[in-house]
Amino acid sequence: MPATDAVGAIRSSARSFEESLPPAQRKRLGQFFTGLPLGALLAHLALNSGARTVIDPMAGHGDLLDAAALTAQARGARLSRLDGIELDSETAAFCGRRMAALQADEAAESSHILTGSAFDPAAIATLDTPGYDLVITNPPYVRYQSQNGNGAGVGDVRRGLSAIVDARMIGGERALWQALVDGYSGLADLSVPAWLLSALLTRPGGRLALVVPATWRSRDYADVVRYLLLRAFRLEYIVADTQPGWFSDALVRTHLVITRRLSWDEAQEPVSARSSLPIATWLQVGPAAAGGESLVGGAFPGSEPERDFAAWAGAANGDVPGIERRPFALDEEWRTLEQRLERKGWFQKAENRGHALPLFFAGDVRPTVVPEGLRDMLPPGAAPAHLQTIEQAGIRVSQGLRSGCNRFFYMTMAGDEEGETVTVEASDSFQNMQVRVPVAALRPVLHRQADMQAFADGRGPATRVLDLSDWVLPEDQRLVAEAAEAYRKRRVSAPRVMPPELASFVRLAARTALDLKKPARFIPDLSAVRTNVRRPSNGRDVPRFWYMLPAFTARHLPSIFTPRINHGTPAVALNTQPPVLIDANFSTLWADEKRWTAHALYALFHSSWCRAAMEAAGTPLGGGALKLEATHIRQVPIPALSHGDCERLSALGQQLAAGVPSARHQIDVFILAASLPGMNENDLKKVARHIDSRLEAACAARQRTVHDS
Repeated sequence: MPATDAVGAIRSSARSFEESLPPAQRKRLGQFFTGLPLGALLAHLALNSGARTVIDPMAGHGDLLDAAALTAQARGARLSRLDGIELDSETAAFCGRRMAALQADEAAESSHILTGSAFDPAAIATLDTPGYDLVITNPPYVRYQSQNGNGAGVGDVRRGLSAIVDARMIGGERALWQALVDGYSGLADLSVPAWLLSALLTRPGGRLALVVPATWRSRDYADVVRYLLLRAFRLEYIVADTQPGWFSDALVRTHLVITRRLSWDEAQEPVSARSSLPIATWLQVGPAAAGGESLVGGAFPGSEPERDFAAWAGAANGDVPGIERRPFALDEEWRTLEQRLERKGWFQKAENRGHALPLFFAGDVRPTVVPEGLRDMLPPGAAPAHLQTIEQAGIRVSQGLRSGCNRFFYMTMAGDEEGETVTVEASDSFQNMQVRVPVAALRPVLHRQADMQAFADGRGPATRVLDLSDWVLPEDQRLVAEAAEAYRKRRVSAPRVMPPELASFVRLAARTALDLKKPARFIPDLSAVRTNVRRPSNGRDVPRFWYMLPAFTARHLPSIFTPRINHGTPAVALNTQPPVLIDANFSTLWADEKRWTAHALYALFHSSWCRAAMEAAGTPLGGGALKLEATHIRQVPIPALSHGDCERLSALGQQLAAGVPSARHQIDVFILAASLPGMNENDLKKVARHIDSRLEAACAARQRTVHDS
């Protein structure tokens, strides 16, 4: 049905309205709107024939509500309620005008756009409905650090959500939802509680349809929503974009998630007690599928391509250009998730597993699940066995050094050592001034990925960390003297007084504000710097000052490391002996057990098996790179290896580091033989070639550009 002039005009002005919003506000509120083409794709998959009530609790300027109304009209139906909530008053007013135009166009009988926080229990109470047939939304991605205290702080959101659960749920269902609300991480971005709220507003039998970053399946703190989908919903579709993606300015790929809420009779049974879970559909939509103004107009060239796409997705008839379809087994999703969550308190409560676990419980001996992405890299018929998690193997993963203020703590070598001092150059925050510093107050640090090749070639990094743990300003010497007995009891030397030139630089930094918008916030006041301070109060502790970094640990001085942002296939690098500090731009790996030498770890994670697992676990970014965090690497399953195996692996790692041409192939065959027992050497060589080709294809696929497609 053609839109009226009023509807067409306001749709045309939506984009310019979005672009008129201040960039800082858009970032702070997560105002990156969906657009009507993507909204139409989602609405056609999610809106069933009987749906009459629709809400978007993070409505923005109304793209998704408009798409739902447009879809209903195309099917000859009229929505009875078209509601929304929007935090920003100006955006809410625009959305209200848009919904009024749709209502005048008879797309909906009524529409109500609330201005305020969707986590305000009073606002939710005014909706006066137990649930909606369709909740369709694009939850705001706002990092927890950016959530302010004006009703949108981390604590405010959780308290509001908890009150909403109390008001809308009873009995065992309330207990389940409260466990999820109480259990999600305080480090979660705002999309996680937004997802929970949207799920709450969905009536049993209704659908929840979301536009979310692909990281919803890889971030630790999003595991709570993965569990929610398995416990209280029936997942129907996941629709993924490919490079260059649906959001040109997005840093990560995008997923559409469509799922139907179960009744409490269906959902009250813990997932672990269910005999089986259904199979959902995974759809990968590439640029070749697009045509005209539709994201699937090339694949479905008729007059209503989104309708035809939804019909095809449900009927599974044949292949279409630019779209790949595969089953998504929820049984396997559950096994992977259960392995990650079995020690979480909220998970034990939700699954009725009690409040305590023995020190060594049965979960430690369950077969390790092969992640779906890695399975896809293996040839048909491959049967991995005897696998374990890297944590079970005693291998640890984390992130490198975060100084809290690199512009002060990081310096660049600017001259040769002269006796016990050396000249270094400070950052541009200090006009690149040069300072003479004791050699003992500096530690080499590998800072950027661009420095890796030089590091691999044996050239030490030029960047130095200002390590002042053994130095104090003259004016702080009094506190050190007063703690002389504490230093003696700890058997540590008291710090020395800084030489005058270094002391002058540190005093300058103490009076420096890095943010021109906050001229009174000096470097010692920064959130990650002020925690360095320790004022002894019990006579046992020694004082610490803002310019003293915490003690360096194994995660800062790892055996091997890998960039968190990979532009090619994931690869690890070997640290030096003795190891240098590795910056937080890298994920770091080391082991608690001596059998895992640095060279053994280097060989293991250089294998095609581990590289494929890391490629599959990482998050593709908007520009085609792969984000590889510690949480991704922890998902890599490895074969159970004996001490003798580790010795062999260590020898191969030494050969690899020395550039022996055959070393990589020998490592691949060795790890595959342990991962795929029963295969002969010829078969293992074929598997290695297969994995390499799949790895190259996966890397090429995420790097594909518009011109390549």
